[in-house]
Amino acid sequence: MANLYLTHKCNRACPFCFARKVLKDGGGNVDELLTVEEIKTLLSHFSGQFHEIGLLGGEPFLYPYFGEVLALLWQQNISPKIFTSATNPVPEKLKDLDITKYPVKFVVNTATRDSYSEEKYENLTAFLSKFHAVASLSYTLFDLDADTSFLFDIIDRFQLLSRSIRVGVALPIYKGGNQYIDKKDYPGLGKFFVNFAKMAYKRNVILGMDCGFVACMFTPTEIGTLQACGVRFSFTCGAVIDIGPKLKAWNCFPLFQLHSENVLESKNMNELVRKFNKTMDAYFNSQTGIFPQCVDCKYFKRRVCQGGCKSLKSV
Repeated sequence: MANLYLTHKCNRACPFCFARKVLKDGGGNVDELLTVEEIKTLLSHFSGQFHEIGLLGGEPFLYPYFGEVLALLWQQNISPKIFTSATNPVPEKLKDLDITKYPVKFVVNTATRDSYSEEKYENLTAFLSKFHAVASLSYTLFDLDADTSFLFDIIDRFQLLSRSIRVGVALPIYKGGNQYIDKKDYPGLGKFFVNFAKMAYKRNVILGMDCGFVACMFTPTEIGTLQACGVRFSFTCGAVIDIGPKLKAWNCFPLFQLHSENVLESKNMNELVRKFNKTMDAYFNSQTGIFPQCVDCKYFKRRVCQGGCKSLKSV
C-alpha cells in the first residue's frame, strides 16, 4: 500500500509529530499541496497497482480537494484508507456517504481525553457516531503516565465494529526535531504496554503493534502475557511509501530526510520499494540494530525482530 500525503495543514500539535518536520525542511509553505492532477498522473503511471491507498497529512479533512480525490479513487476501484484525528467537521463529501456503496476505512489517531478541547471532542464524537462501522483507533505511546482507558470507553460508547487499537511508539525524526521515547526507557515502555494489553483484554479489545517495538523490551514472561491477551505482534517493518507534493516519495516519516525519489522514475511500486530498501540498508550497514546486543540476539538472528527503528541510530 502507498500513502498520499495531501496537506501540511493540521489543527493538532502532537509533540511527537513527524509531519511538521517535513513541512519545515520542505521550505515552510503550509499551503503546499499534493494536487489532484499529480494524483491523476500517479494513478495513470501505476495503473492497476493499487487496491487501497492511504490518505494522510497533516489532516486530510483540511485538504480542499478531499471530495475530488475520493471520487477519483472510487472511479478506479481503489479503496481509500483515511488517517485522521477526526477533530474537524466532517467534509461535505462524507456527510451523506453510503458506506455500503463506497468502500472506505478510517484510522482515527487518538489521544487522551484531556488533550481535546470541547469543540474538537464534539467533532470526534459526531464522526464516530456516523462512521463507527468503518473506523478503528490508533494510538502513539509517548506519555507513560497516560490513562489509556479513554480509548476503551470510546470503543464501547460508539460501538465500534473494530475492537482493536493500532499502537505505535513515538520515534525520533532523523537527527531530531520532535519528541520521542528514548531507547533507554524501553524496558519501562514494555511494562506500560503489557499493562495496556491487560486492560484491553478485560475490555474485549485487541492491541496491534505498529512501528517502534523491539522484542527485548519485554521479558519472556511478558511475551507470554501479551500472547494470552491476543496482541498482534510485530517487531519488524517494511517500506510503506508516502507520496507528497511534486510526487516526491519517501519510505517512512522518521527517515524522510535521508532519501527521496520521484515516483515517476520507477516502473512500478515494487521497484520503488527495492530502491528504498537498498538505500536504507547501505546507509545503516544492512541489518544493524539499535542496541549493541542486537548482533547476538536470538530474535534478531532469526529476523523475528529487526533491532528497532533505524531513526534511533541518528540521535
